[in-house]
Amino acid sequence: MPQSWITALNRYNYPVSLAKYGRSGEFPGFFTRDIPGDRTSTIEFEDYFRESSEHSIEPYVEVAFWKLCGRKRRFEARVNDLVDHLWGQGVTASELRCAVDLFVAKPTKTNLSVMRALLGVKTPVLALALTYPAFVDPDRFPMVDTNTARWVSENAEICSRSAAKKLTRFEGGRSSVQDNDFDNYLNWVYWCRETAEILIARTDTPWRARDVEMAVFTAAREGLSLNPLP
Repeated sequence: MPQSWITALNRYNYPVSLAKYGRSGEFPGFFTRDIPGDRTSTIEFEDYFRESSEHSIEPYVEVAFWKLCGRKRRFEARVNDLVDHLWGQGVTASELRCAVDLFVAKPTKTNLSVMRALLGVKTPVLALALTYPAFVDPDRFPMVDTNTARWVSENAEICSRSAAKKLTRFEGGRSSVQDNDFDNYLNWVYWCRETAEILIARTDTPWRARDVEMAVFTAAREGLSLNPLP
């Protein structure tokens, strides 16, 4: 039964060369990583962020580039806006990490707003700001994007029929996941945690909430089928 999940996780592929950022030269010692994009190299990037994000602002920009480069339209301009805001407002790594840790401890809209304000995100979108909790605590927090939101909306009923934590459909018809989907995001978080526990019990892999999300992300992009887990 869990083989479809193992296959999807093993096929996860999100390669990013940080050096391709147009302003990488402004960050000496950073933006040097080539991330092959499989699970192992992605976890290494998460570990690096967790270790360095309390003391350096640059890893937040690296993660933003990593996250946004999957978009085709003007994503680098959004990274530039982030850089200009962080530098212009003198936002510190300590401030940002405290905000992320606060959200990890208590995931509320208010605490999300604090993260977004520090990042200079002026629209009610979820994906970028909610990437950082997933990097800080990948055991408990998945990321969210339009791929995973679409999969949830299509599979919510069948894949949470026997789950204690139920998926709920994200609002459709938009190019981004926004504030009115925050409760759906929380249900996604809790469902990923429960699914990870089921997969740990049935496989030899130490599944995390982020791993469940990686499998779903891959399934959504490649049209793979994921078996409901009783």
